[in-house]
Amino acid sequence: MRIDEPLVPSAAVDVCLGAVAAHSQAVHVVFSPVRRDTPVSRINRGEVEEANAGSLVRQAIDLCRLYQQATRGYFTAWIRGTFDPSGLVKGWAIDRGATILAEKGCRNFYLDAGGDVQARGRNEEGLPWRVGIRHPVERDKVARVVLAEDLAVATSGSYEKGDHIVNPYADRPAADLLSFTVVGPDILSADVYATAAFAMGEAGLEFIDGVAGYEGFAISRSLIVSWTAGFDRYCVAAG
Repeated sequence: MRIDEPLVPSAAVDVCLGAVAAHSQAVHVVFSPVRRDTPVSRINRGEVEEANAGSLVRQAIDLCRLYQQATRGYFTAWIRGTFDPSGLVKGWAIDRGATILAEKGCRNFYLDAGGDVQARGRNEEGLPWRVGIRHPVERDKVARVVLAEDLAVATSGSYEKGDHIVNPYADRPAADLLSFTVVGPDILSADVYATAAFAMGEAGLEFIDGVAGYEGFAISRSLIVSWTAGFDRYCVAAG
């Protein structure tokens, strides 16, 4: 997780960074599917019921169910009998980190975790933060540049972690796209919607087009790009 706050003294930035890092670590301790001692791992081994896994886990479960309904089931934390809220937790952690910074008086910053960004205010030059959407094949290039001011940018794809996003209706990895980016006001929703839209494949843009306040940008397996009608207004002009 990365933080930039050009208008706050460095000592205050260090305090903010410490608070956000502590929260991020606490989330990891609770939700890691790799560590055997986390509530998530214990749920999947049948050692504890979801209702008894702690308040933070119950909040995550409620959010997962809410977003599952909102995405017509394309986002789900329950695949093949296993509970895995990873598709929600990163965006949730970034969102909470942004709240912590705002509560501590930071007004110009962005949080970057694994390429998903929540930006607030402007950079030290007084301009919107520039967020590149990585080209899925040519690693030294970006496909588009988003100008992010009070904006979230989230990308789901297969080029970093392989075919890990499952189409729950086909019970197989989604294979239509290389990446799907969602921009909007809230990183939690943007991250979840990007995952769901990627799982939908070609229907993902139509879905995002129907979500108020959010826009989408898709790159197909054949490197054809397409986007929703309002996406261009967030981007650096071509050429």
